[in-house]
Amino acid sequence: MRVSNYDYPEDEFDVGDDDGPVPVGVHRAQAPRWRSWVPLLAIIIIVPALAWGAVTLFLNGSGSGSSDAASSAQPAQSGQANNQASGGKSAEASKPADDKSADASAKPSASASASASGNVDFNTGVTVSNGTETSGLAKGAGDKLTNGGFTTVEVTPGIYENAEPAKSTVYFSAPENRAAAEEVGKKLGITNVVESAENAQSNPIVVILRDDYKA
Repeated sequence: MRVSNYDYPEDEFDVGDDDGPVPVGVHRAQAPRWRSWVPLLAIIIIVPALAWGAVTLFLNGSGSGSSDAASSAQPAQSGQANNQASGGKSAEASKPADDKSADASAKPSASASASASGNVDFNTGVTVSNGTETSGLAKGAGDKLTNGGFTTVEVTPGIYENAEPAKSTVYFSAPENRAAAEEVGKKLGITNVVESAENAQSNPIVVILRDDYKA
């Protein structure tokens, strides 16, 4: 196509396709079709790769945190188990001592009774005989001794027929029974306390009551 009444001479830009080469300067060659797919391909490949990398990084971080928490909890649990075990051993070790002390405090022993009244063994056997015509005198004396702490008191029935002793007497069979015999004399108001294995045969301590005894 030519322009009519064109006052300027023709140059290379006025040449058509039929007259010569394609004009230059104001036209561009058509871009290849594959170039339009490059951005789309980049999005399809790169975006999933970035997402996969982010997920992997997150999972690795979470896994390390859980393992750290588990490792820190394990020593604490083992320490707690050790404390419980040591506490159980300590309780078991102290238990026998506690049981012994409880048994010692619960059971009145002869040594405890002795310490309460000058080494007096209140478990020492005592026999009380009535050498008078007063009925029930020996039983009353036996009740005094029982109420006074002696645990083994026997009252002889009937009347003591021997002539000796002439006055109320507390006999004891051996030196280790002296403290208990003197305690019996104090509780009954008898001052005549004599060591005599011959007269103290039924029990380590034998009491003979005479008319001088005051009930």
